[in-house]
Amino acid sequence: AEQPRAVVGLIEAARREAGDDMELMVDGLWSADVKLAIGLVRELERFGVFFVEEPLVSDNLPAYRRLSRSVNARIACGEQLAGLFEFEQLIREGDVDIVQPDLSRAGGLTEARKLVTLVEQAGKLLIPHAWTSDLLTAASLHLNAYQNHPVFQEFCTNDSPLSRELAVNPLRLDGDGYLTVPHGPGLGIEV
Repeated sequence: AEQPRAVVGLIEAARREAGDDMELMVDGLWSADVKLAIGLVRELERFGVFFVEEPLVSDNLPAYRRLSRSVNARIACGEQLAGLFEFEQLIREGDVDIVQPDLSRAGGLTEARKLVTLVEQAGKLLIPHAWTSDLLTAASLHLNAYQNHPVFQEFCTNDSPLSRELAVNPLRLDGDGYLTVPHGPGLGIEV
């Protein structure tokens, strides 16, 4: 009972600090209890969160369907999935609003392009998950550029050697908080 209250308090503080002009996305709530997840997501809705990411373990598709149909907030899932078949199941059986492939697991760019088509046909959103390095983020930016309606790019901003020292010129946010799709051979970054 204390942990959900703490989460709500953190999101309330984040909204207060960020104001109403910034989108908030919530991650890290993993629960095995769909009733708890429904209650928590409903509480977070009053802060206008853009989405809640993986509030349940990713393979519990019946629970995702129940959650998605019980709340107004967008539910995101997919960073742990591999291959088009698992994403088809997530869309069909889990009924999530946002699909989040991690290209290092999802089958690469060719498979992810097929996923973009599947997601768009289902009327869902796709937000690539890229958490390990600038190499993965560069590939994910290219996937976003391929989409008809890209939304966001999730990526890690810490300065760990794995995240920032593999690329000769690490990816950086511009003054407005955007990443530019790298240009050049391959993924557009030099290692």
